Amino acid sequence: MKLPYRVSSSNLEDKSRQDLKMKPAKTMNPLVKGLPLAALSATVLAAHPADAAIIGTKGQVEIVDTPVWLLDKTPKSFSLQAFDEEQNVVLPQDVQISDPTNWDRLSDLDVIPKGTRVSSHFIYFANPIRERRGARATITFDGPILGLIGDPAIAKPTFEIFFPNPNALRNDIGGTLDRFPDGGDLGIITGDRGNVLDVYLTTHVGREGLRVITQAPAAPEPLTILGTGTALGFAPLLKRAYSKKKNKEKNKD
Repeated sequence: MKLPYRVSSSNLEDKSRQDLKMKPAKTMNPLVKGLPLAALSATVLAAHPADAAIIGTKGQVEIVDTPVWLLDKTPKSFSLQAFDEEQNVVLPQDVQISDPTNWDRLSDLDVIPKGTRVSSHFIYFANPIRERRGARATITFDGPILGLIGDPAIAKPTFEIFFPNPNALRNDIGGTLDRFPDGGDLGIITGDRGNVLDVYLTTHVGREGLRVITQAPAAPEPLTILGTGTALGFAPLLKRAYSKKKNKEKNKD
């Protein structure tokens, strides 16, 4: 097999009489080489939109892997149990939110407007014994809390939005939360960004739950994704080209 640019010994005698015509190896333009990487980067960015999830907990709370909606029986615990529901969804309709100072109030409620990009989370307390017990925790989300839903009448119409799973076995959050100080169910939004929830749920028997709606980051525009992906693809190649140029200038000196 002939190697490129290799000259045989028989041709060395003729080198003084004629020039060797050699075809240089083809090289791909660095910018062209960057296109597949840029396209891949854009695809990765588009496939992983930012979500607003539970990022910290303190107190009597467990983060569970399987949503209670998919279980035959509600796992009971002396701690609150929490999980993420639908993430990064644009509301197809206005969604009513509860008044944390009066969970029984069902009219003239504030709403999260249609078109808002949100994420949903659920916290519940399932008392394992037949006497009043409660659990308290502080839960931090990575997005501001827009509202709480603590009554089944308000929660049920939102299941198709916040847990659109055909395998769901139930679609009720449990009993209505009790107004403080009657029963002491509390949901207080705190934190510099309004992304921390101090929650206390108590019940004599059964399950009580609270749906938490947080603001999700806006999805990046397609051109922004493409620009970011292109930058990620081209940056290493441009850096390499610059290094080669500097080395050539150094060798000339």
